Amino acid sequence: MKAIIDVQVKDLKRAIEFYTEILNLSCRIHEKDWAAIQVGDAEIHLYLHGGVNHGLEFYVENIEKSVKEFKEKGVEFFFDKDMPNFISVDENHITTFPWGEIAFFRDSEDNQLALVKDFKR
Repeated sequence: MKAIIDVQVKDLKRAIEFYTEILNLSCRIHEKDWAAIQVGDAEIHLYLHGGVNHGLEFYVENIEKSVKEFKEKGVEFFFDKDMPNFISVDENHITTFPWGEIAFFRDSEDNQLALVKDFKR
């Protein structure tokens, strides 16, 4: 079984560019109103349909390195003040929790994404 995550976008071309150029993922299928982005054994399906905000998280080995690389590509990270039980937030907006660390950002279509380091993985 493989996971497929559906994300609605306002501008398909711009979304494909974000996922391929910023996140370094590959576009497996590109149709008129949808695209399939490969993420290891899973896929993200981008659908042209109004731009409803969704959440999506990527597990990373080194969150500090990943945040730095994404910032160099123009990604802006933010602190989600509504997250309960956080321990601290650093200058790069990496939020520490008892279970791990997370850094929130948005894609080109204003969907909330995050880089996650799970201390138990």
